[in-house]
This record gives sequence, C-alpha cells and structure tokens, in this order.
Amino acid sequence: MRQNWKKHLIEYALIIIGSFCVAVGLNVFLVPSDLSLGGISALGTVFLHFFGIPLSVTNLVLNAILFLLAFKLVGKASVVKTVVGILSLSLFLQLTTLIPGAHGDMILSVVCGGIAAGVGLGLVIRAGGSTGGSDLAGVIIKKFAPHISVGAIIFVIDCVMIAIAAVSFGNYVIAFYSAMAMFVATKVADAILNIGDAAKSIYIMSEKSDEITDAILEGCDRGVTKIYSKGGYSGNDRLMLLCVSSPKEAPKIIKTVKAIDKSAFVIISDAREVLGEGFKDMEA
Repeated sequence: MRQNWKKHLIEYALIIIGSFCVAVGLNVFLVPSDLSLGGISALGTVFLHFFGIPLSVTNLVLNAILFLLAFKLVGKASVVKTVVGILSLSLFLQLTTLIPGAHGDMILSVVCGGIAAGVGLGLVIRAGGSTGGSDLAGVIIKKFAPHISVGAIIFVIDCVMIAIAAVSFGNYVIAFYSAMAMFVATKVADAILNIGDAAKSIYIMSEKSDEITDAILEGCDRGVTKIYSKGGYSGNDRLMLLCVSSPKEAPKIIKTVKAIDKSAFVIISDAREVLGEGFKDMEA
C-alpha cells in the first residue's frame, strides 16, 4: 500500500512538473512569436492575439468542454490525472506570463519551445496523465470513427489548428515554424517516454542452439525463447532463439554466440518498449 502511494505521488509530481514545462515552452518561447503546437494552444494563440484572452483561460474553458464530452470515454483511472493535468497547465500558463518572453529569433523559439514542451508532454504522458486538448478530442472522434487511429486523428486536428492560426495571422511562415515546433516537441516527448524502456531483440539461428541457450542463461543472465521455424530454402526444421536485452548487454550476448558458433546467423533489432520480468513493470 505504501509503495502504491509513493508511486502515485511520483506520477502526480511528474504531471505537475510536466505541465510547467509545457507552459514555459508555450508562453516563454512559442506564443511571443505567434507560434503554437497545434490543438488548443493554436486557438489560444489566435484568441490572445485578437481578443486579448489569456492562454490559460482558453485552455481551461475549451478543455473543460472536451472533458465533459469525453468523460464517459476516459478510463476511471485516468480521470483524476487528466483533471490535474488540465488544471496544472492552466495555472502555469497564467503564472508563466510573468516570465519575459523570447522575441525576434524564430529558430530559438522553435527549438527551445519545442524542447521544453516536448519534455513536459513526455513527463505527463509517462505518468499516465494528459493535458487535454487534441488528446481528448481524439478520444471523442475515435468513438464515431473507430477505423481511424487516435494518433492519426490528433495529427489531423493539430495540422488544422495550425492552419487556422496561419490564416488568422495572414502569415504562412508561422504555419511552417509551428509545424517544426510540433515536430521537435513530438520527438523529444518520444525520447522521454522511451527512457529506460529501450531494448534489443536478438534473433539467433544456429546448429548449436542448445549450447548457446545455456551460455546465455548462465553467463549473461538473460532469458531465451526457443521458436520452432522452417528454412525457406532448405525446408529443414530448426530452432530460432529469441533473446531480449538492454542495449548495454547486447554486445556480450553476441560475443557469447560467436564464441560458440562463428557461422551463427544473428539478427538484432530495436525493441521500442518491453513489458514484463526483467524490464518495465506491466502495471507501470
């Protein structure tokens, strides 16, 4: 029970810290140059520019509407985290207006704003939370268009919002730089999400599969799965070994294989995320 409380405390701390990073990326770097990351932030930039409505107000009101629409579609475990994410981001969007914004250098705004927002989004999503916006809209639309992936829906929404901002400002250069910022933020968020989860999948085909299995189990302390396979050219039945390891352990495993069978055929590929014993907890 104590471990669960500690885990939840860390998750909510990550959501709050992540929301602050997103707010800094928007208010300090992107908004001063009329840039956005798509979604509600794009509409917020337009409302701020033409009507003087604070980004924090736009974020809170529009996300509240989306949350009410998506309430039944959001898992119960995610409801509180989503509310915390929306409220935290709205609060920090207001507080970070006190920080002087960066003006004049679009590349600086794109890179720094994209990195800050990407780190923030990565932390929030890693903690199982959400800052609302395109995510919630994607959940709602997915209900009526189940054949379309949520990722595709969110991408289209963000692109449409960026286009609306560009048309509103009458400056298509803004759309280009906003798309760049969105790209940077996405890549950084992906990197944050993959920290500690990256692994290598090693496929081994050898006539000495039993010896290699024993050597990996004993010398490398990694599990091995034996997969029955059939050679396409020879038509012979054989065993293919699958071993999943961390990137640091992979060279040792390959060296072990080569020491036993220099003619072994080895395929090494990246595993984006691995769940289970020895890796990321299934409940994480």
